[in-house]
Amino acid sequence: MSIPAGTYTFGPENGALWVMTTRTGAAAPAGHDLLIHVTTWQATLEVGEDPAQTSVVFDADATSLRVRDGIGGMQPLGDDDKANIQETIDDEILKRTAIEFRSTSVERGADGSRISVQGDLTLVGQSRPIAFDLTVGDDGKLSGSTVVKQTNWGMTPYSTLFVALKVGDEVKVVIDASFGPVDPGRVAEGPDLPDAFEVEWHHEPIVDPGISSFLWALIFFLFLWFGMTAVGMSRGTALILALLASFFIFLFVRTHGVGRQDTDQSL
Repeated sequence: MSIPAGTYTFGPENGALWVMTTRTGAAAPAGHDLLIHVTTWQATLEVGEDPAQTSVVFDADATSLRVRDGIGGMQPLGDDDKANIQETIDDEILKRTAIEFRSTSVERGADGSRISVQGDLTLVGQSRPIAFDLTVGDDGKLSGSTVVKQTNWGMTPYSTLFVALKVGDEVKVVIDASFGPVDPGRVAEGPDLPDAFEVEWHHEPIVDPGISSFLWALIFFLFLWFGMTAVGMSRGTALILALLASFFIFLFVRTHGVGRQDTDQSL
């Protein structure tokens, strides 16, 4: 599909913007790959008669990211988990700063079905160059994706469990939008999942809550024990303290862990 000259505006009313994260580290099986929906954003595609006059401008509210779902983990994400992740993104990762993109070069393919974009992306106050391709379908759909490496913008990927569980440095950003009119009812219901996440993944725990509680306690025990012995504490003292801490962790996860309420209601 060839795009006529003009100004085209995209946002939540006619498109969807997603962020996809992965997890790494020794404790990666305990975490989740996240699908995050950006709920407040706007992109403008200015197509000129002269290809050199084509430009792309994008702005997003850094506090509008909402966790939609997750893959993996010993238990599914609950509402409290999603809220905690959102708070971490706002306060520690993006720090409530503006997200902006301004193109410096836009090249349209001969048939108009592909647009190659280069420009500067601003995150947490740092601007860095980035490039991506947009595809224009015959059905009037605009889609594209790119990978943002957090450390290139001076960001430290989130980690926990003594850095044994980390969010991958590379984060995938996916956009799906429409040039044509969109059914208002469909917009109200929320955007469809991107193809990369159209899989069966939820909502039952991957393992029994009792087993997952034990695994959490074991992970903490190993890190506590190795950590305390590494700083010079005697093996005996480290063993006792690690066992006590792990026991309470087991009880906490077993009684308050994600998915506990649904399990109890099904009994």
